[in-house]
Amino acid sequence: MRNKWVVLADLGSLKAYKVDESGLNSHPRLELLESYENPEVHQKLSETLTDQAGQFAGGSRVAGASHDIATGERHNIGLEQRRRWIRMLAERCNQVLRRSDLDVCWLAAGRELNHQLLAELSHDARAKIEKNVPANLTKTEKTELLSHF
Repeated sequence: MRNKWVVLADLGSLKAYKVDESGLNSHPRLELLESYENPEVHQKLSETLTDQAGQFAGGSRVAGASHDIATGERHNIGLEQRRRWIRMLAERCNQVLRRSDLDVCWLAAGRELNHQLLAELSHDARAKIEKNVPANLTKTEKTELLSHF
């Protein structure tokens, strides 16, 4: 019998359950073995950045050289943070999928996150994924999880 795990992910958390299909139970039982929470995801941008003195470039500008001095604005900081969080989540998922007691994985990640997470996973980790569900099931009850796969 292969060791099967169910991995659930959203941008701020990852949960990994081991599926116990022994004959002792009438239906498969899920045992939570790994859990990860990223508290940064739930913070506001203003809680992580400041506009204190020294954060923005200043000084005099020479005519025609306005491109040399930065305005201090970071227009894509939200996208940068999201990419960083996806990479962190993928690395955590890689660690889980590298375990020797895991043969097959069923993965569920939110629809907008699923393809990006798969792209960041290692080749060996992707090879262990047997089923992939593009849905956020991190808050679903354990008794209902297997019905989604």
